[in-house]
Amino acid sequence: MENGNLLFYVFIIYTSAKILGEICVRLRIPAIIGELAAGILLGSYVLGIIDTSNLTLMSLAEIGVIFLMFHVGLEIRVKDLFAVGRTAVLVGALGIVFPLIMGFLTMFLIGYQVVESLFITTAILATSVGITVKVLQDMGLIRHKVAYIVLGAAVLDDILALIVLAVVKGLARGEFQALEFSLLVIESLAFVGFLTIWGPRLARRTRSWVEKLNIPEGPFVLSVILCLGLAELADVIGLAAIIGSFMAGVVIDELAGVYDLENKVKYVNEFLLPFFFVMMGAHLDPRALFKPDLAVLILLVSLVAVLSKIMGSALACWKESWKTRIQIGVSMVPRGEVGIIVGLVGLSLQTITREIYTIVLGMSIVTTLIAPPLIFWAFRKDKTLSHKIKTQVSKIKTED
Repeated sequence: MENGNLLFYVFIIYTSAKILGEICVRLRIPAIIGELAAGILLGSYVLGIIDTSNLTLMSLAEIGVIFLMFHVGLEIRVKDLFAVGRTAVLVGALGIVFPLIMGFLTMFLIGYQVVESLFITTAILATSVGITVKVLQDMGLIRHKVAYIVLGAAVLDDILALIVLAVVKGLARGEFQALEFSLLVIESLAFVGFLTIWGPRLARRTRSWVEKLNIPEGPFVLSVILCLGLAELADVIGLAAIIGSFMAGVVIDELAGVYDLENKVKYVNEFLLPFFFVMMGAHLDPRALFKPDLAVLILLVSLVAVLSKIMGSALACWKESWKTRIQIGVSMVPRGEVGIIVGLVGLSLQTITREIYTIVLGMSIVTTLIAPPLIFWAFRKDKTLSHKIKTQVSKIKTED
């Protein structure tokens, strides 16, 4: 791609993503599916308009997912996370253990090599919190207790999955070192722990200084700087950049409402995020989906991904009611962007084939498709209650 054509590619990617996303929403399908479909159509295997090896477009995609996790972090209340901390940790831990065991045994027993089985297994470990959050937001249940458990568990899932990915990458390269792995674990826990406990306190102390800034939209500018800075720091440590951007949102959560940061970041998201899903979809060879054996494998991996999360979540919160256990389990189902990232790492290391990447991407699409209706079904009574509460509040405001 020549530099002079960059504007054309930005135009065609963004427009295609939004058009297909709109069609999917009208069909009551998540917009993300339309954006992935746009990537498949524009990719090398169909129309051949965009090149997945282009660094500029891939950089836009990476920035898009960084801002997605930043926006999710802005909606998190640290005190509410601590309130469900024990349950969230158990859900997150067993939400890794069950998929790890079930996924690896399934792939290894059907004939895949150890490293290939590990990459597929790693792809089904982490929950795509952005998809679940979007559904709960639309249902007016983002402040629900289950939502906080899922958010806390999903963050732990991502951290543990990325630690597992570090191990798998080392094994794939044939250079795994226990010391480096131990340092990664310590640095990861210190990074997340410090920002969770001390980050919000430090952010509150900077408020008076921030309000003295003369630059336009000073608080928003500083929030973006913090987002990018922590994303880079996380990347340097060995974590994914998305963990750093998520923690940036958590750190300044209490200031987000004061400066309307959530809405401002939302609009940045609306522009950047489609590039991520389009570029991910562009890696998929749709011809592979018409191979019966491959289609069966995608369904098998998807089934393992769904059942392992539900089983792990149900066991982790066994003291809760069955309704709550089901709600938590189905909310942990979507894999989305994290699974795709794992697949791309495997491709870049040349340790997995396009076929395996197609399985990973297919699993991500399937779990993303089935998660919203499952979540809607599990929370249907809570949604009705939420609607009644909103109606009563509106009546009171009207009377006043």
